Amino acid sequence: MRLLSRFSAFGVAAALAACADVPSAPELTAPAAVSADLLSTGDTDVELKRPKINVTGWVDETTSRPPNLLVPAGPEGIGPGSPIIITIPNDGRYGCSANFVWREGAKLYLGAAGHCFIPAAAKSTHGTGADYDASGVTVDVCVEGCEGNFRTMRLVGTLVRLGRVAYARQTDPTGTEDVGNDFGVVEIPAEAAHLVRPGMPIWGGFKGVEQMEFGNLACHYGNGVGVGETFVTKARVGVGGGSDATSWYGDFAGAFGDSGSGIMGCKSDGLSFAGTRAIGVLTHLGVGIGDVKYKGIKTKVEHGFVLGTTIARAIEMGREAGLNLTLVEP
Repeated sequence: MRLLSRFSAFGVAAALAACADVPSAPELTAPAAVSADLLSTGDTDVELKRPKINVTGWVDETTSRPPNLLVPAGPEGIGPGSPIIITIPNDGRYGCSANFVWREGAKLYLGAAGHCFIPAAAKSTHGTGADYDASGVTVDVCVEGCEGNFRTMRLVGTLVRLGRVAYARQTDPTGTEDVGNDFGVVEIPAEAAHLVRPGMPIWGGFKGVEQMEFGNLACHYGNGVGVGETFVTKARVGVGGGSDATSWYGDFAGAFGDSGSGIMGCKSDGLSFAGTRAIGVLTHLGVGIGDVKYKGIKTKVEHGFVLGTTIARAIEMGREAGLNLTLVEP
């Protein structure tokens, strides 16, 4: 749990000032003109959490099959939004959502949040401050029959075992700044390459990379409890809050199980939405209480938002493990 102070409501400067032993996030500033009537600049207490979900002890109705016996269908296969189940020795079993498919040379990797792959007390597997060997961590991805995962404490669908966790980091080397320092990848075995699906379900393909801009629409697809349990609700549209070189934040519906999911820009033709360019990785949820003024009435409301790592920062982080990652575009 992260307890934060002076995090103003959505659309205003976001500064996560922490207690002595609590990590902080970078300052992300949106245009000041937006805050006039809807949102005040008063102080807001915010609780920041890593939204992977502990599935240890849940009813497990999944099956496992060799990848060469499977053919992907619809939004299934291995790619953005896939449910992944991570087993960390002597720690537990966790559920997250995949972001994008990544490539280095002939090898393919599936991305998620770094904290999905390592214990809460660890910093990283590689780079300065590295303190965890992930060789014993196992990662399974749901490739078919995945609807209903993380609902009513059940795991469903057909799983395929992925390869080694090639890299994971969830905080900076000092352990004081999480947001913008959270990313990881797991290797996709060559025999599972035919299951790879680079496009994001519902939102489709993307080409290139963009920043999270204040007020712009963005889309993601995840397996959050309550908000991502059915095909219809896994795909969600939100509004950007802003970004810097390493991190972004925005107003999205998110929940535990969404950790690691990909964020992409999207546009609307008035009838539907379609993806544009990749933005980043969802890594944290924030919930705060702030002042809202509406039609002359000022009141305090609970406000939720999500934060994460930019694509550029994820690529930079991968170099700690000697990986020169590029996004696999549809």
